[in-house]
Amino acid sequence: MEIKRSLKTGFFSILCIIGLLGCGKKGEPSAPVAVSPAKIKDLAARPQGKAITLCWSIPQKNTDGSQLLDLKGFKILRSEKDFEEECPECPKRFSLLYDIDYKNYMMNKPQATKIKYRDKNLHLKNIYTYRIVSYNSANQLSPESNAQEVFLDLPSLPPRRLQAELKEKSVILTWEEPSALEDGSPLKGLVGYNLYRKLSGEAYPIDPINSELITTLACRDKGIEVDRDYFYTVRAVKKTRETFIESEECEEVAINTTDRTPPDAPTGLIAIPTKTGVMLKWNESEESDLMGYNLYRKVEGEADFKMLNTTLLSRAGYLDRSVEEEKSYRYTVTAIDDATRTNESEPSEEVIIRYHH
Repeated sequence: MEIKRSLKTGFFSILCIIGLLGCGKKGEPSAPVAVSPAKIKDLAARPQGKAITLCWSIPQKNTDGSQLLDLKGFKILRSEKDFEEECPECPKRFSLLYDIDYKNYMMNKPQATKIKYRDKNLHLKNIYTYRIVSYNSANQLSPESNAQEVFLDLPSLPPRRLQAELKEKSVILTWEEPSALEDGSPLKGLVGYNLYRKLSGEAYPIDPINSELITTLACRDKGIEVDRDYFYTVRAVKKTRETFIESEECEEVAINTTDRTPPDAPTGLIAIPTKTGVMLKWNESEESDLMGYNLYRKVEGEADFKMLNTTLLSRAGYLDRSVEEEKSYRYTVTAIDDATRTNESEPSEEVIIRYHH
């Protein structure tokens, strides 16, 4: 009897504990926290001709720091005022300019890391301010991006007569300044130029290759690779208030960067008879892309010069030991550059010696 009473007591205690755990008022189910894309912070606006090009990076994170996996699109917001209505303290009224579908955009530009949009529906002498808002598949909006304000004024005509020349592993570009503003009125407000470069089959990037405005009519591009087809264009830049306004692109120029320019011919070649042969010396080449020299000899009675060295000479000197007494020898030397397909200079002036020692 005592054992049965203990079992009943224990069973009753367990039921009470279960009851206590299971009873009580249930709380309201918590709604999932809405997560939106993070704020875009690098919106840039560049007036080019009579249009304004917008560019910004594709966001990768949400506002809580988590990975953004369901980006759906971007809303471009724009405010517009006439120059005469400028009021820095007044609130701006933004309206939706355009809605970009992210997936469709990436189908056309699968390698893009930035979004680019060109606003052409504009009026001169107006102030335009832009902001970008991104949104996800749940239509949760990001915070508004940084603002970009543009004073749109008449641009100049493009620069003229752009030319490109390959020299010492760089491209030298020259051009002439524009003749007038786009409406033919006298040129004013010009502050410099922006230079753009692309490879064959590509579009010109949003940013020029120069980090600061070019204030001369020439530029050296050192950031090239050999054996490539490059295209260049230049835009003139004028300044209106705090806005730098680019002209339309000038006529582009193409150049292949395969180095086909040989070094200058070596100078100062001399021949000195010694006990062990003929010592040849010449002036060191000052070419920046020099790789070495080839030395050629023609023996009296032979029709052609023959190269003496079996490997490229790295120094401006050579001892020719394979000479005979009382024979005449002609020598000449060439310089070789380090191009992918090496270029050889014209031969130096010949030197003649009748060996006797």
